[in-house]
Amino acid sequence: MSSLFLLTIMVIIFALAGGWFVLSELPYISKKEPGNLPIRTLSIIIPVRNEEHTVPKLLDSLAMQSIQPHQVIIVDDDSTDQTVATASQYDVEIKLKDKQSKKDRFVGKTAACYRGAISATGDWIVFIDADTYFDHQDSLRDICQEFSKHSASGLLTIQPYHITKKLYEQLSAPLNMIVVAGLNSFTILKSRLKTGGAFGPFLMCSVEEYWELGGHKKILDSHLDNFMLTKLYQSHQLPVRNYGGKGTVSFRMYPEGPRQWLSGWSKSLANGSSNTHPLVMTAVALWIIGGFLIPILIGLSLLLSVSTIWLTIEILLYAVYAGLFYWLAGKVGRFPFWLFLLYPVLLLAFVTVYCWSFIQVHILHTVTWRGRKIKV
Repeated sequence: MSSLFLLTIMVIIFALAGGWFVLSELPYISKKEPGNLPIRTLSIIIPVRNEEHTVPKLLDSLAMQSIQPHQVIIVDDDSTDQTVATASQYDVEIKLKDKQSKKDRFVGKTAACYRGAISATGDWIVFIDADTYFDHQDSLRDICQEFSKHSASGLLTIQPYHITKKLYEQLSAPLNMIVVAGLNSFTILKSRLKTGGAFGPFLMCSVEEYWELGGHKKILDSHLDNFMLTKLYQSHQLPVRNYGGKGTVSFRMYPEGPRQWLSGWSKSLANGSSNTHPLVMTAVALWIIGGFLIPILIGLSLLLSVSTIWLTIEILLYAVYAGLFYWLAGKVGRFPFWLFLLYPVLLLAFVTVYCWSFIQVHILHTVTWRGRKIKV
């Protein structure tokens, strides 16, 4: 029996190492001194569908930026609420769908981004989700200078820092972590693994390169523009640089309730995992398995009245796992520490959402978002 316990504990130790491996090197946009690097004219494109409660925060944060964009374009994707009326109160361009035009046969975010890009007159484009917002007045300046530092070439993308309020939102901790880790970019191997995708909520590129490659027009039939744009840029040997949003860009995901939370995460979780490197996928799977093994091992130890030494080691491993989980989650969002004392519940939430996402994507081939069924 002691040999089995020892083997299980060794697996758990490897699982802890796997969690650290996949997310230990997440970079952030650094604060920069003004005027260090040239900044070109900027077009901000915001695709929206039923975002009347979220888009004001983004537009308010944009209005306070120390550098102002040349152009802000709101592209409406058949909203049924007051999104357009709300956005009209700001100094923005609003693009509505022409329901009589054959060019608008495509729906969804990808098509909305394309319609916005057609009207962009700046040198650089930012595609940003409506539920995202800038953290401070120099956020946009710092991002632009980071882009300029890399010769304004390729894609610069950011995963906003997740701000949570309600309990069901906090269950997003492992989902956020694994979605970020799944891009393969943040392991200790860094650039040795091919980047598996880009972050969809914030994408930045030069207009010149965007149109040379065909941009969203090339991928109109996809609802995962971040992954398809990555493949498009990589096929032309152009870099895709991904950053965490902590201290620069944030969002609050799915504040409308648990149903929206489940639909939102199901929309891309299983589909996106197909781009994850096998080494990263193995490390993530090991990390999850190890997380479940610890409480199981503690339960068995109590049931079988094993040595106090073994039980002490297992409880210590539980504490280490909870601490590592909290540290890694803090890279992608703001979550309360007490939540990670109950971390098996978080892992169970991830497994449940992933299974439902897998069924929708690979069996039903349909996901639902904002009242619209999307074929995948």
